[in-house]
Amino acid sequence: MRVRHRKLMLVVGGAFWLVCLLLLALPGAGVLYAQSSVSSSFDHFTTGFRLEGAHRFADCEACHTDGMFVGTPTRCAACHTQASRVRATGQPSHHGLTTQNCESCHRDESWVPIARMDHLEAVGACVGCHNGQRANGKPPQHIPSSSQCDDCHRTTGWVPAAFDHIGIFDNCFSCHNGFVTSGKPPNHIPAPNTCEDCHNTLSWTP
Repeated sequence: MRVRHRKLMLVVGGAFWLVCLLLLALPGAGVLYAQSSVSSSFDHFTTGFRLEGAHRFADCEACHTDGMFVGTPTRCAACHTQASRVRATGQPSHHGLTTQNCESCHRDESWVPIARMDHLEAVGACVGCHNGQRANGKPPQHIPSSSQCDDCHRTTGWVPAAFDHIGIFDNCFSCHNGFVTSGKPPNHIPAPNTCEDCHNTLSWTP
C-alpha cells in the first residue's frame, strides 16, 4: 500500500513539474515572466518621463497601447484628449477655454483642486469663464457695465479695481447716487441728477 502511494505521489509530482516546464517554454509565458521581472527593476526616469502623482498607479498598457513603447507622448495634452491613441481623461465639457498646457494649472496627483489659475493660458474674454457658472461673475450689486472685465480688473484679484468709465453705458447718477458709490455731497448746489452736465469722468473738480 505504501509503495503504491509513493508511486502515485511521484507520478503526480512529476506531472506538476512537467506542466511548469511546459508553461515556461511557451513564448507568451516567457514574455510575461520577462515583463514582470523587467517592470520590477525598470527605472522609468531613464525614459525622460518620471512617473509621478497618479501616473505611478497607472497600468503600463494604459499609456503603452498595442505594445508600443517608443514614441509614447510625454505632454499632458498629447494623451489627455479624445484624439490621442492613449485616450486618457481629457478636458470636461464645462472646462474653460484655455491652451493645452495642462501642467500650468494642474498637478500630477489629480485634476482637482487645481494648483493655480494661470490666466496667461486662458483664451478669450474674461466673461467666457467669469459668467457665474464656470467661475465667479459680476455680483448682483455690481455697477452697470459692459462684460469687458479687464477694463477695470486685473487677473491677480477683483479688488482693487482701476476704474475705467469707458465700459459704463448708463448715466453718472446710476452709480454716483450715494449708495453704489459717492454722489452729490450735502453742500452741493441744487441741481438735477445729470452729473455729466457739469462734471467729467476724470474728476469732479474743476
